[in-house]
Amino acid sequence: MDCTVRVHTTIDDVDGRWDDLMRAARAPVFYRRPFLRAFEKYPLHPVLRTAYLLVEDRSGRAHAALPLYLQRDVDPMRVIADHHPDAVGRTVLLSHVWHCYDTVLPVRPGPDGASAARRAVTALRDIASQWDARLCGMVNVDAAGPLDALLTDAGFTGADIDVGWGLTLDRYSGFDDYLANALRSKARYNLRHDLREAERAGVTVRTGDARSADLDEFVRLARATAAKFGNSDYYRPGLFQDFVLALGDCAQAVELRVEDRMIASALTLADDARLHYWAVGYTQKDTPGYSPFYVAYAHVMREAWASGRDWVELGRRNPTFKRRYGLQPRVLRAYLADVAPDV
Repeated sequence: MDCTVRVHTTIDDVDGRWDDLMRAARAPVFYRRPFLRAFEKYPLHPVLRTAYLLVEDRSGRAHAALPLYLQRDVDPMRVIADHHPDAVGRTVLLSHVWHCYDTVLPVRPGPDGASAARRAVTALRDIASQWDARLCGMVNVDAAGPLDALLTDAGFTGADIDVGWGLTLDRYSGFDDYLANALRSKARYNLRHDLREAERAGVTVRTGDARSADLDEFVRLARATAAKFGNSDYYRPGLFQDFVLALGDCAQAVELRVEDRMIASALTLADDARLHYWAVGYTQKDTPGYSPFYVAYAHVMREAWASGRDWVELGRRNPTFKRRYGLQPRVLRAYLADVAPDV
């Protein structure tokens, strides 16, 4: 394909061709305009420079695209420290941001897709060189997906960094069918038990637009939950609330209360094909007989089937719970390549 690469530095400089391509590629929510715009305005981690790369044919139609972020000293999963220690403290050009656990290369279906993808990867390295990055590449990529061969052939070194979890929703007719047929008896009993005990305790559930949720209370709970893993600053007070508000109607909240006290709050994100269980905060204090975490999980899963989407994505970490509850694992990989030393 005879193509041109165009690079924009803000998502609002890119016209509707970006949105058309993301719909055609069924790209995750992390590639949709609301998420990209929110991250530009309220970056959840520091970014030095941003680029939106478009591969276009002669008519101007977009066939592949990548968001790119130049970063330094941002390594929450220790990918750079563990696999490229010489690059610690240097600049790296990555796709996507670390809050995205579902990195892809959006490509328009059709005969020109493969060549457009190769051109996008070449352009990624070119921009990294122009911006004096020490490393470049893509992180949180499905190791079993099509990017493995493409990036390996292009000279990127792959390393397993985590496991993502999700579930194909059409395996089951709904939440009750999932409970009855996906889970072993003990897991099924425990989830049903916690739902009954929460109902007896007077737990109320509110599901709706995240812009109407108590985001301050979400951040308080989420930071306390993340503190167990030394990662509270994943949810930076003030910034995180502003980011969620900027997402618009693609973000929903599931809130659990006993009287006026919030005991759990979960945030979900949605795109055309997936419901993402993106974040949760909860407390175990004064909740005898049931776990707010389990109750929140059950209500998010109910929402997943109610949404009519194909897949529910539950991100990284907590493998023991996710395996017990019948979720499907996929290895996430980082593909990185040396570029040039920083000046």
